[in-house]
Amino acid sequence: MENKLSHAFVEHFNQLLTSLSTPSQHYIVALSGGLDSVVLLHLLTYFRQLNPVVQLSAHNVNHGLSQNAGKWGDFCADLCQKLAVNFISSEVKLENKARTSLEALARDARYRCLKDKMNENDLILTGHHQDDQLETLLLALKRGSGGTGLQGVRVSQSFAEGVLLRPLLIFSRQQLTEYAQFYQLQWIEDESNQNTDFDRNFIRHQISPLLKQRWPAIAQSASRSAQLCQEQQSLLDEVAQQDLATCSSHCFMSSTLDISIVSQLSKARRNNVIRYWLKENKLQYPSSKQLSILWEEVALAEVGKQPKLQFKTESIQRYQGLLYIVPNKSLTLPESPVEWSGEQMLWLVEGRLGVDFSHVDPLISSQYQVTCCLRQHLDSQFNCQPVGRDKARSIKKLLHEYQVPPWLREQVVFIFIGDELAQAIGVWHCHRDQPLTMELAVYSK
Repeated sequence: MENKLSHAFVEHFNQLLTSLSTPSQHYIVALSGGLDSVVLLHLLTYFRQLNPVVQLSAHNVNHGLSQNAGKWGDFCADLCQKLAVNFISSEVKLENKARTSLEALARDARYRCLKDKMNENDLILTGHHQDDQLETLLLALKRGSGGTGLQGVRVSQSFAEGVLLRPLLIFSRQQLTEYAQFYQLQWIEDESNQNTDFDRNFIRHQISPLLKQRWPAIAQSASRSAQLCQEQQSLLDEVAQQDLATCSSHCFMSSTLDISIVSQLSKARRNNVIRYWLKENKLQYPSSKQLSILWEEVALAEVGKQPKLQFKTESIQRYQGLLYIVPNKSLTLPESPVEWSGEQMLWLVEGRLGVDFSHVDPLISSQYQVTCCLRQHLDSQFNCQPVGRDKARSIKKLLHEYQVPPWLREQVVFIFIGDELAQAIGVWHCHRDQPLTMELAVYSK
């Protein structure tokens, strides 16, 4: 005996799978033990019956926020054993931070755990449904999030080396409840879900019921609105990609925006490309106020000033007509030069500053002494003559003349072959007696 939701789910899920660029045979359900994830797991066991090649797992994350969390983990483990599903568990410890919601901290920790225990091309599935979408849009309206926030929850997105999929978004919580009752499923009721001090719970228990009473189809309507906003955002991203190609470049190991080109765009288009530039560099979307400050007080500041807009982990700074993204965390640079021994990547600061030698024959390291130096390793009176220059200059003057931003000058890597300076990577090559040339690049983070 089958519930009609089973067939609707399988049809919808198959459509979602065909839309993925890379197929997956390993599905991992984010299993909290609540109604949504329990129903999702049960539906996927039905899908597995129809597709025996599918490997199905469930991952439960214990946030330690409830004294019952251990029992919930045991419930999820027992459920997986009954359904013949591989069970994965993780535990996290949350530290409450100022100006950050506990809900957001728990969500971020949960997604980190999911990423840590997934493999390439794995499919992570969550139980978000139509009512969750309504709550998300109402929260976005409350925050004044604009079109970006009104996209709501996406049905699919890239996630680590796989994909995050939300196949229940077209179904209501009522449909999931009826399904669970039909199959006499058991699930966990998290006591914190009743706490209306949390904004989402307040909307769920106080606002959504009133809206549904007045407009029964409001969740479906909100879902359509989210899909339209997602389509519009895709169009805006296409425009931003085109604009970014004309006004962005990679200078001195940094992604930059050319202020003179960006200033020719309309305000809406300018804001769009700046948001997209930040997003492409793994920064959060700025608020409207931050965007205004970034343009009016940083990009258009008086000549001679070096203004910056501070974000959590980076700042945006202006130098010589370009906007730069600058990490807040300074590097602890090596105290002495580092000699190349033939490796493809030579790290000066592990994971953050290195020289890519992958296009250089490693045998050269046995024929020549190749050394990576930083400015602090050079004598203050050291001079060199770059190719195309009429005479030698001090390193200090050259870094200024080549318009290297002040905060990056200590990270410029100088390559010596023997005792002779060959190049400042990414800035200049030197006139030398030694004819050996190398194609090098610097990795900086």
